Amino acid sequence: MTTQQTTPGCQSENYTYPQFVIDEKTGRVDVNFIDLASGRVVRHIPAAELNQIVRGQNLMSDIRLP
Repeated sequence: MTTQQTTPGCQSENYTYPQFVIDEKTGRVDVNFIDLASGRVVRHIPAAELNQIVRGQNLMSDIRLP
């Protein structure tokens, strides 16, 4: 089972917002970027790629994850 959280904010014609999809069994998080006007997913970041992005940011700021 997954939990989805959406965070629409600005009401602009060319606006996307993140939708965080959390796998309740594993705790892994995928992110979908949703086009506000059409409701379509315009970018999907799977959990593995998101983890690499976060780890890369942490290396640049000298913060270590276990």
